[in-house]
Amino acid sequence: MAELGWADITTAAGRLRVALSRCVYEPSDDSLLAIDAMVKLKEMGRTYEAVLDLGTGSGVLALASLLLFRPRRLAAVDISPYAVECARATLGPDAAVIQCDGARCLSGGWDLIILNPPYLPSSDIPHDECDFWEFMAWSEGANHERLCRDAAEAGNEVLIVRSSLSSFNVDSCLRNEGLHMDEVLASRRFFMEELRVELWNRFSVKK
Repeated sequence: MAELGWADITTAAGRLRVALSRCVYEPSDDSLLAIDAMVKLKEMGRTYEAVLDLGTGSGVLALASLLLFRPRRLAAVDISPYAVECARATLGPDAAVIQCDGARCLSGGWDLIILNPPYLPSSDIPHDECDFWEFMAWSEGANHERLCRDAAEAGNEVLIVRSSLSSFNVDSCLRNEGLHMDEVLASRRFFMEELRVELWNRFSVKK
């Protein structure tokens, strides 16, 4: 495995200490925006007993959800062995960090699924192993659809990061599984794209 480093990241949920690896997507603007959205959920009084971070990467979103919601059941999943190693270091040796392609290796439903999916246009697949796994973390391809579908099937609520650069029809993916858009919890415009974090809900439609 690649050598791990550490970073202290200032977020809306506080200062988070996260393990990093050359082979793993580092927390960036999209990660911070997702944490902003979780903080807003906390301020709204939302609570969650079971939380899944799907495509966890470094584990930063799982760590933020643990601090904010104190769920009884928390799992972090990623297809990359390097991400699993990072997330396990970030969350601690007793955390449920699982190497899996999506959520179907887990049983049961989830009150909240956090999904910061790969949403950028794909390019040539790199040959270097570390570059390949980092590429998988951001390259849309079929990865976005698979993770979205799994989240929609297993989550009562889905907190999803969306980019204006994505070509995937997230609305259709989530609505086909009976979810409805609740609200946009956070958004930010950059030079090349707009990011926003939406909350989708299985049980009610926001008026």
